[in-house]
Amino acid sequence: MADKILIVDDDRGLTRALAVRLRHAGFEVHVANDGQEGTALVQRQRPSAIVLDIDMPHFSGPEFHECLQLAARTRSIPVVYLSGHDSALYRRLAFEQGARAFVSKPYETAYLVQLLREVVSEQAAANA
Repeated sequence: MADKILIVDDDRGLTRALAVRLRHAGFEVHVANDGQEGTALVQRQRPSAIVLDIDMPHFSGPEFHECLQLAARTRSIPVVYLSGHDSALYRRLAFEQGARAFVSKPYETAYLVQLLREVVSEQAAANA
């Protein structure tokens, strides 16, 4: 059974391309184009990890992440930020919220795939 990855990002071109690459790497991929849609999907799909953008309409990445932290059922899902906002402030905010990693756009696919494999593996070991 493939590990599930939820991508939450409003850039539809990026999500389509990333979803194809992650599926090719063996992941089951689900996509939400904003935080509200992501909230519904995370409850239904129970992903192994979440790739999260910062700046989205309706519900920002940090707001979405905060909601994950409030629910016992979702707080342990690893979050990897993937954002064009590569500043010390955004990185600090992400890690203060419990992010496992912060990857800047543009990103290297091989690096992101390896990072997600490591994050999912670490989480599985912690839950064992």
